Amino acid sequence: MNLRRYCGHITDHLSGAPARTALLLALVTACTARVVAQPPGHRQFEISSVTLQGNETFTTNELRAQMTTRETPGWFNKFLYSSISERLGRKDEFFNGVAFAADAERLRRYYVNRGFSQVEIDTVLQFSEEDGTADLTVKITEGYRSLIEQVVRRGILDYPETIKEDIEQSPAIYPADPFNSQLLEEEVRRVLRIYADNGFPNARFVRDSSYAQQFVSSKNYLVKLVFSPGHRYVFGDITLRQEVDTLRGEVPHEDITDEIVLRQLDYKPGDFYSLARKLSSERNLNRMGIFDLRSLETFVPQPEDSSILVPSRVTIRPRDKHELAPELLVSDQDGAFNLGTGIGYTNRNFLGGARTFNARLRFQSQTISRFPDYFKVDDDAVSNLDLTFEIVQPYILSNATKGTWSLSYILDKQKPYLQNIFRNKFGFTSRFAEHTSGNLEWSLETVELKKNKNFQSALNDPLIARQLDALQEQQFNSILSFTIQRDRTNDLFSPTEGFVHAATFEEAGLLPLALKNVFPQLPFTQFLRAVLVGRWYADRSDTRFFILASKLKGGIEEEYGESRGDTIGIPQTHRFYAGGGNSIRGWPSRGLIASGEPTLGGKLTLEGSLEARVNLLQNLRDGWLDKIWIVSFLDIGNVWAELGDLRLTDIAVATGLGIRYETPFGPFRLDWGIRVYDPAAAKGKQWITQRRLFGDTFGEGAFHFGIGHAF
Repeated sequence: MNLRRYCGHITDHLSGAPARTALLLALVTACTARVVAQPPGHRQFEISSVTLQGNETFTTNELRAQMTTRETPGWFNKFLYSSISERLGRKDEFFNGVAFAADAERLRRYYVNRGFSQVEIDTVLQFSEEDGTADLTVKITEGYRSLIEQVVRRGILDYPETIKEDIEQSPAIYPADPFNSQLLEEEVRRVLRIYADNGFPNARFVRDSSYAQQFVSSKNYLVKLVFSPGHRYVFGDITLRQEVDTLRGEVPHEDITDEIVLRQLDYKPGDFYSLARKLSSERNLNRMGIFDLRSLETFVPQPEDSSILVPSRVTIRPRDKHELAPELLVSDQDGAFNLGTGIGYTNRNFLGGARTFNARLRFQSQTISRFPDYFKVDDDAVSNLDLTFEIVQPYILSNATKGTWSLSYILDKQKPYLQNIFRNKFGFTSRFAEHTSGNLEWSLETVELKKNKNFQSALNDPLIARQLDALQEQQFNSILSFTIQRDRTNDLFSPTEGFVHAATFEEAGLLPLALKNVFPQLPFTQFLRAVLVGRWYADRSDTRFFILASKLKGGIEEEYGESRGDTIGIPQTHRFYAGGGNSIRGWPSRGLIASGEPTLGGKLTLEGSLEARVNLLQNLRDGWLDKIWIVSFLDIGNVWAELGDLRLTDIAVATGLGIRYETPFGPFRLDWGIRVYDPAAAKGKQWITQRRLFGDTFGEGAFHFGIGHAF
């Protein structure tokens, strides 16, 4: 025991000198050899266990990630590796003294870089000649964790005022924080980025004059960071270039004028240089749709050059002006599996000004077997036909706002009814900040609704009968909607960190009310609607292996004014529905409601979901199997027909498993959900423990296929 402790101290004292690394490894190996009687040199010992002791600040998984020495896998992984494929399993792990000594040094450096300058790393090795195994123990004595007593920054300019304010506003390090060399590097990058956003692209960190000095008395640190801002630069001339393939007979598009490109830039000649503005300009150009951005290059002069002008060059490749594309549609619209087809036409730079004209015809159905009665009123088919003409204007007053105008004819067939909808919609989308956007829409629509008589005749529930009677066969709607969203996620399709917060507010009825004197028989509804949605994502493994995702959603709507107590109800297109692949997954699409008919929806909804997403085969990194994710989920919530119907005992609970396969345009998703608590079931049959597992619970399970995550 004394010899092992002595070897541990040798490691601590020598490892501070980089030139002695080889000697360190040799000494650790020699010390290890003297701990136990080593067997003959040719004998290999399988690592049966690797144990870490004494780590109080950092988790075992965090420290294991710094080590190359691993425990030997179980028999199943060995079988996969040796008998099926090396990509699927893991090979045997044998003890390597040099590698283990290097692991000990890495752990020591990991602690030292995080303020534990006096950490002691001791190792204990136990070999079994009989079993041919090795048990490895790493004993850690953390000691005192040094703090940062003072942070001194030099080379910080007083002009413009935003530089000093931004640097002082949210530093990566504060006095009294534990010392952390990684955070020091992050602070340096942060300050340099602030300089680059304020006209100083050649600002640099003066490493030779910077230091982290440890006091002998307190064992804490004084941190000094020195910067050299250099010259302040301004944007110079902007050159535009179209990239064309002359061998294919392509010529530059004269209709893509310089003005179209320049107005999407967030800078102009004479503005102070800003890296942030350059990056936002790239995003603006990429969103245009009429061309592909090849590059946006800026040419910053060398520090010794007297020029302060930063010229830039924008290179674009025009896309085809006309495009006709057939579509095979696979979607999870309304939270159910939809299969369909369509065709779309696009005219880019329509009438100039970078606007785009789109025309599309799409057919989708959840009941493909109902052919040819997809839109027969008295059939149980669920189908949708959408013919839409749309104009998109990417520049409204500024490049932060775009506008859309669309005309649509929609056939919407649900089990209880068939709707003919003519819709005229105006929309404006604006970026309020880097991660915040808003959307304002005004829809004018006429609806003709026909009821399914077969559906009505099969009803025994008087509540559902009243709901069907309230469906208005003719309706004119004027709906004003505003949505604000803040998106801080790190990926559009498969986020692993961040959040999305969104709020939508709708008002319907103001315009028809104003026209009532002119058109007294105009059927319309006045109602208010609000929806709040929050989604959160966290990588619990730091390697995209285990992602925890959660969602909360609440929605409420109600008639107001003359419509309160009127027989004309809220349009079916603006009701809340529950069940399906994006809702409570133990029920089919539009299959859940607290009371009444679920396909007719309700006025109040509450939903919550929790998902654990595991990239089970991540270590394969083969480009195929490593894209598979296994998901377990828990969903709760319901929809209530009327606001006064809300009861906490009506909240349904579902759980299940799913699989995801990542693709460049989002993951393919297959989920299977079962009902844990069914509030609509008979008493004594509501909980999963009160029902037969195979006959009831599994028999009522619902499969859901879709593209993209459930949330």
